[in-house]
Amino acid sequence: MKGLPLAGLVVLTFLAGSAQAARLVVEIEGIRSASGSVYVALFSKPEGFPDGNFCDQHMKIAAAAKPLTVIFDNVTPGNYAVGAYHDENNNDHFDTDLVGQPLEGYALSNGVRAVMAKPTFQQAAFTVGTADTPISLQIRY
Repeated sequence: MKGLPLAGLVVLTFLAGSAQAARLVVEIEGIRSASGSVYVALFSKPEGFPDGNFCDQHMKIAAAAKPLTVIFDNVTPGNYAVGAYHDENNNDHFDTDLVGQPLEGYALSNGVRAVMAKPTFQQAAFTVGTADTPISLQIRY
């Protein structure tokens, strides 16, 4: 019987934490064809950004030559960055040339693009609070 109040506290703590989570709604535009897939990755820390192997969550969806929407549920408040690429040849890999320049369409949050250096998490970061957060990505080739 002594463990029952503790169990109730644990359940209430879990429910309170769940109530603080939000949905991140990512609208993706600019996909030029329905060939292949679109990969979308959510990052919560700078380490490994924008390499999808280091993301917190990711999704793979069928490509379409129209706007697509991806929803990440249960996102805790904090700073995040999102990246997406159109794997048009469907090889499950973000293709680059010999010097590392992208060969496939991609987008990062805040419209960040690789110019002379790899984009940073800080450049692409945005804040998620407790309410649903919409962002949009524009795939460019």
